Amino acid sequence: MLATQLAIIDGIGFDPFFRGLLSVLVGVVVLIGGTYLLVATNTGTRSGFLISMAGLFGWMFLMGIIWTIYGIGWRGPIPTWHLKEMNVDHAADSDDGLLFSEIEEAHALARVDLGADGIDDVDVAQITALENSRDIDLGEWRYLTASDGIRGEAQATAEQLLVSEHVFDGGDYLTLQFGGFVRDGKPVFNEDGKEMGFLEEQVARVGHFVNETFLHPFHGEELIVIQAQGTVSKPSFPGQAPPIPELDPEAKLVSVIMERDRGGPIPGIISGLRFTPAMFTIFNGLLFAVLAWALHNRDRRQDEIRAAVAS
Repeated sequence: MLATQLAIIDGIGFDPFFRGLLSVLVGVVVLIGGTYLLVATNTGTRSGFLISMAGLFGWMFLMGIIWTIYGIGWRGPIPTWHLKEMNVDHAADSDDGLLFSEIEEAHALARVDLGADGIDDVDVAQITALENSRDIDLGEWRYLTASDGIRGEAQATAEQLLVSEHVFDGGDYLTLQFGGFVRDGKPVFNEDGKEMGFLEEQVARVGHFVNETFLHPFHGEELIVIQAQGTVSKPSFPGQAPPIPELDPEAKLVSVIMERDRGGPIPGIISGLRFTPAMFTIFNGLLFAVLAWALHNRDRRQDEIRAAVAS
């Protein structure tokens, strides 16, 4: 019997799930239970319970606010990109069966020259391309620099699609350095705000958030274009490093057009990523308000009793 019990304990010790579960349970009992025990010895069991639970749910309410603002903690599904179309420049001369884009504005992106191809410094080239894009008529499209978080996320999805849709093999293509564009969706705060003072910038960001989220909650369909092009075939030799890929200027330009799915029941106002912590925040905020109201009523009744006794 003892050997069986020791085997069970030993099995729990090596199981990460049970170890984590027991750690959380012990933490809850020690921290919350210890707080309740300390408060209850000074205020009584009922008042101690109300105070302890109000403190717990108030803390979780504040934590939920931080989770919602920064999209961390207990968060919902992150926004994803879904393939809408693939557009091959001059597709009329191609027999590869790819779809020709029905989005007319996307056709012009295949011939956009941002004037930064000859710059060796990557950072300078991206800044130059961004500045030149503001002087070029891109319609509703906005250029995305290589360091843009939205582009990095979408480019990873586009590379998977290029291979899964058999447009390219694993290593015979490159995504273009200046081949990322986005349109519509929620407007982005003007990057020039970084030149403002701290307080002025925060006020501007709050005004932008209120204007674009609450006053104008619905936006156009958010689309992104990631461009890729085939590479020159180079032989590889045993014992040597693989050759560096080089774009083939004669290869057709492939534009992967994707639609952003923000998730959540009201994506125009709050995405699925922040919807879960927002509901967590509201739930804990309501419980905190109920407990605080109960404590207020309890204090008011005690004050009435004291006043009656004193009179």
